[in-house]
Amino acid sequence: MRQSKIKSLFLLISIIFCQNVFGQYIPYCQKGKWGFAIKSGKIIIPCVYEEAGFFGFVDNLAKVKKMEKYGYINKKGETVIPFKYDDCVRVCETLGTNFDEEDVKNNQFIVSQNHKYGVVILMKGVPKTLIPVNYSKIQFDSDKKIFHCTDNENTLCFNIAGQRLTQAQISKTEIREHTSAYIGISDERPIVISLNGKVGAIQRKHSGQYDTIVPMIYDDIITDKSNDYYSSHRAIFGVKTGKSWGILGILDRKKNILLPIQYDSINFELSKHYDHTFAYPRIIVVKKNNQWGIIGKKNDDTDILTTLVPFTYEAISSIQYKYLLLEKEGRFHIYNFEKTSLISNKSYSSIAECKYGSVNGFVIFQTANKLGQIVYIGENGVDFFTD
Repeated sequence: MRQSKIKSLFLLISIIFCQNVFGQYIPYCQKGKWGFAIKSGKIIIPCVYEEAGFFGFVDNLAKVKKMEKYGYINKKGETVIPFKYDDCVRVCETLGTNFDEEDVKNNQFIVSQNHKYGVVILMKGVPKTLIPVNYSKIQFDSDKKIFHCTDNENTLCFNIAGQRLTQAQISKTEIREHTSAYIGISDERPIVISLNGKVGAIQRKHSGQYDTIVPMIYDDIITDKSNDYYSSHRAIFGVKTGKSWGILGILDRKKNILLPIQYDSINFELSKHYDHTFAYPRIIVVKKNNQWGIIGKKNDDTDILTTLVPFTYEAISSIQYKYLLLEKEGRFHIYNFEKTSLISNKSYSSIAECKYGSVNGFVIFQTANKLGQIVYIGENGVDFFTD
């Protein structure tokens, strides 16, 4: 089920929000008013709205707010769903991860006026009322494709064509199965053991016997505890002697010190991955003299270590694939470890991963402007806002 939800979430992000990179407009905030710009930062739709969402891939529409009411516009800035609703949202966006591709393509919107709800559908680009705005609550059942509309204590049901259903029709409605793939955990995963105050690691062989893969000479060990398949041919361990940490690698069953045991601390989750496509396939995030920095290795077999980020940061954390968040004196930078550089020299009072992740591969992050509004930063260092 977890796999199904992940797949559904990816579908929502990629189908609803991801755009053709040349046609995608990113919400741009100019002194509190919103419009849209392309990834260079050039404004295409003027900043005249009180709020602005992202354009959808299927309908090419964006939710915006004007004169305290919500509607949707197209990429020409033309109004498609008029500004007369207290709220207006795509049906599929109300479903969390429990939706399918049909829900995305139905062009249906739950709208509200004066605390009452209804459903609008776009037919050939023209909004039509599917369910009148008469109900105190509307919920959509993605499995049965039924709207449950509550009016006081009564609940009426409608299909996606807006036809009211009888109880007999509801009972006959087919429930759609959601399938999921099972991800197993290899039984070769290492087991940490201790003896006389020292720790090491053993590994179960197919024969049922155990091999010692990390000798019991360390004071502490960090292992990979993720649910991914464990690879006995490329495993790493954080190892501690006294107060210092290093990294031990088991590469093709050969032990190799990837990082000397001389650092104050290790961010193991950020240091355990290896990607041969990057300039420095091994990125190691460690602490030295009470400050965090980043070390890179061209190859696990070499002893050459390159300081990619100096040990001057108070914290380093993951913000998005290929990107790290660096904190110094209450200010934040974004570091691209594929390109081994900051996306810009600018620092921000806060940075978070944008909930949409990326726009057709163009990664966006969010921060706050002086008015406290959530605004966006591009992976190219462009600010999609002016205070």
